[in-house]
Amino acid sequence: MAAGPLIDSHQRRISYLRLSVTPYCNFRCSYCQPDGPVLSEGPRDELTPYEIEQLVSLFARQGVRKVRLSGGEPTLRKELLEVVERIAAIPGIEDLSLSSHAMFLAPLARPLAEAGLKRVNVSLDTLDPERFRRIAGRDALDRVLEGIRAAREAGLGPIKLNVVPMRGVNDDEVAALLALARREQLVLRFIELMPLGVTNGDYAARHIDGEGVLALLAEHGRWTAEPRDIADGPARVYRCEESGQRVGLIDPLGPKFCSNCNRVRLTHRGELRNCLFGQGNIPLRPLLAHADWELRVEEALHEAIQLKPEKHRLEQGDDGGLYSLANVGG
Repeated sequence: MAAGPLIDSHQRRISYLRLSVTPYCNFRCSYCQPDGPVLSEGPRDELTPYEIEQLVSLFARQGVRKVRLSGGEPTLRKELLEVVERIAAIPGIEDLSLSSHAMFLAPLARPLAEAGLKRVNVSLDTLDPERFRRIAGRDALDRVLEGIRAAREAGLGPIKLNVVPMRGVNDDEVAALLALARREQLVLRFIELMPLGVTNGDYAARHIDGEGVLALLAEHGRWTAEPRDIADGPARVYRCEESGQRVGLIDPLGPKFCSNCNRVRLTHRGELRNCLFGQGNIPLRPLLAHADWELRVEEALHEAIQLKPEKHRLEQGDDGGLYSLANVGG
């Protein structure tokens, strides 16, 4: 099959790859992987930097232009700088970014920028040290804030700050988070808590939907919805009439954004997932062992994209068998 754009059966062109470089994380956030692997002392099964380069090169030949590295926590991957250098050098890749909790980002920010990284997304749910310790299982708030400042100084921007609002946990911190975003020149985004990781009881008690987030924002100004822009991805963007500050809202259980989905995911083991909440993974790594691996991977990509569902069914309680965001890179 000749190389060509990845267009699914619903006429969506795939141009964005989310790539998990490791499943391991030293945080224990309940909505991600509260009981998942912290660090591996035994054999590691992540794709090698060369295998990552092989696969991303094939994705680029099929029209992928944007790559985001994720995990787990990608800064735990020892070869992260090499992975960034290899991907940044691939013809066709125009935007290379990283999702991180930023605890280890301060010493890495400038080397990552020099290696070719363009931007970072940072997950931060609270500015209260004790709450941070309870949510993440680590006493690391100061190091996270240091990592954010280092990323900004290294030119890794715009920096998006991802917050999961939870009732009775951090829903009283909207003003503080808005102030931090203004002060540190961050793009603040609120991401709806999804029914993953936490128990059903915890989810029901903590969940705040999109309208609930807008109600919290309304306590701190008048917010106007902006026209949808593909650059904002799944986020609905609102601008504060008083300050001009922009805030993103990602609520997968609210208005469907699937019609504009342009992304697929690759797990740390080289398994393609055509929807975060889709059914099953397609293994690509074994195809690299064949002499005609390029043709095999191209065919597998096009076949997998045709199976991409029109929309997720998370609101029906179907998460596609996803039990940890870290397994597919979020």
